[in-house]
Amino acid sequence: MLLLAVVIAAGLRLWQLDGVPPGFYRDEAYNGLDALNVLAGQHPLYFTANNGREPAYIYLTALFVQTLGRQVWVVRLAAAITGTLTTFIVYLLARTWFGRRAGLLAAWLWAVTLWPVHLSRIGLRPILLVPCLALTFWLGTLAYRRQRAWLWAAAGLAYGASFYTYLASRFTPLLLGLLLFFLLLQPGRRRRLWPGVLWFAGSTALVLLPLALVVWHDPALLLGRAQQVSILSPAVNGGDLWGALWQQTLRALGLFLWQGDLIWRHNPAGRPVFDLFMAIPFLVGLGYALRFWRHPAMLALLLWTATMLGPTILAEDTPHFLRVVGILPAALLLPALGLSKLRDWPKLPRVLQQKWPAARQRVWRDGLVVVLCAATLLVTVRDYFYDYATRPQTSFYFETAARNLAEQVNVAAQTAPAGVGLYLDQRFWNGSWPAVNFLVDPAAAVTAYDPAGGLPCAPACPLPLTIFAWPYTTLDFVPQAIPVPAEVWVSAGPLAQGDLEPEPYPFFVQYQAVGISPDDRLQANFANQLHLTSAQTSLAAPDRLLVDLVWTTPAGVAQPLVVFVHVLDPAGNFIGQSDAPPAQGYWANTWWQPGLWLHDRHEIELTQPFDASQHTILVGLYEANTHRRLPVTDPSGVPVGDSWPLAGPVSSKEN
Repeated sequence: MLLLAVVIAAGLRLWQLDGVPPGFYRDEAYNGLDALNVLAGQHPLYFTANNGREPAYIYLTALFVQTLGRQVWVVRLAAAITGTLTTFIVYLLARTWFGRRAGLLAAWLWAVTLWPVHLSRIGLRPILLVPCLALTFWLGTLAYRRQRAWLWAAAGLAYGASFYTYLASRFTPLLLGLLLFFLLLQPGRRRRLWPGVLWFAGSTALVLLPLALVVWHDPALLLGRAQQVSILSPAVNGGDLWGALWQQTLRALGLFLWQGDLIWRHNPAGRPVFDLFMAIPFLVGLGYALRFWRHPAMLALLLWTATMLGPTILAEDTPHFLRVVGILPAALLLPALGLSKLRDWPKLPRVLQQKWPAARQRVWRDGLVVVLCAATLLVTVRDYFYDYATRPQTSFYFETAARNLAEQVNVAAQTAPAGVGLYLDQRFWNGSWPAVNFLVDPAAAVTAYDPAGGLPCAPACPLPLTIFAWPYTTLDFVPQAIPVPAEVWVSAGPLAQGDLEPEPYPFFVQYQAVGISPDDRLQANFANQLHLTSAQTSLAAPDRLLVDLVWTTPAGVAQPLVVFVHVLDPAGNFIGQSDAPPAQGYWANTWWQPGLWLHDRHEIELTQPFDASQHTILVGLYEANTHRRLPVTDPSGVPVGDSWPLAGPVSSKEN
């Protein structure tokens, strides 16, 4: 059963690690960049960039990056492996405190509960705190029972290491202090703490000494980030500290069954820690622990859970599933304890003792526990892999667009001829999107440019040419850099949306230009402003039509134009349409010049599957300001109306 839990844990943490969650959030990317700095010879004990970070995860990441390369899944691999191995550590702790059955159940819940699964799939450091705390309590329990100095020292080493993982570890002295206080109140237990506590404290101090020296020289490292988010600040508590503290406490307590973290990067927004199937076992376990709170293991479990809620109670955005990570795995031991007690429910034999033999009763009990545990696994798979991972919000908040930009740059660098011009707006390199800096192949010959000064090769840059531009500033340098004759493709990047931004927006626009020989092909002439030189239609799906047009101009375009593509049924009714400026509006009318051919794609969702024998495709142009359609003539100059039918077969292909 333990092996099964570990295997399931590994599968849930390693499967599609590169793409679930999508994107590559900046905190993950900063860890990757710092790992590169470590490999370059920098070895700090505290990393000051990105609000400061403890070093353990970064050094682990450096090890994997050196071996496996600069990839998203490599940065996440340390979390996935840690999360998998923690399954066994949770088992050891729960077995030592509550018995083998509770240990197996706790290991299973760690393996399949959504929150630990997600923490193990993002390249961030909080996941490292959990095994350190679990090892501390497991080794400390063994030391307390066996009275071995080396076990006390080992527990101290594990505890000292926790301070190199995540800032929530700074709350743990309060936890250990409260536990020690209650144990000292019991004379029979007091004697078992001496001199082991000295061995524990000494080994902890030994491990902490290097980090303590760093903090001694720069005390701001200790509370810098905490001061930014603390509810003690009037900017956070709104001038009502006690009211804010009360509200924060209620929100923190609600994370178990009512409402979890609302931040999409941390959690399927609002989902509590435990699903419906674990709600009753959690309450049963909590009630049992409260009833027998004087038992050291129960006391430690309750103090652990309550105390480590502190980091999220005392900071904004409660409940914050990263800051509160310190309650793991204690929080999972409560439903594990509850399941174990449900398995031994004393009333069942009295109810069914006349109907069911003892063997059947055991099967029924075991079956109930198995069904609840399996249901949690299925709910986690559904909620995480089939819901959360596919939501647009998840993609936005993990900055998928920045990752896509880096991947497009790499593709352009790999497929372009030697010496091709590859240009990237410098704002993508300035640190706002560290995923770009980490993921772009260092061998790619990319030139950063300032849009205010244009491309360094302008005017008339050598072709072929690829430009990745930020589309919310002047782009007039684009046509100035492209010598004619040239063929141009324009494509908008995926949508992006920041935490505080009201609407999603295209993250970048890509311009590709190649030199060609002059071509006099003509399908249709639109008022002698634009010529349609070619048109291809294809099906991305039975009800999704792709129309690829190529435009050129004989003398320039006087005013902004809009391309329309209408798809009609035999009765002349619309079954789909697209109205958009050429190249989705990323090619201004003032940029047109003779000798330039522009590719223009339209993707049309249809209300019914397309049938080439029944449906008609019409293309035309109208003035953006007046909506007046441009007259159309055929290649021989004969007027044909205000639209042009697209003929030819429609073939299926991928978009």
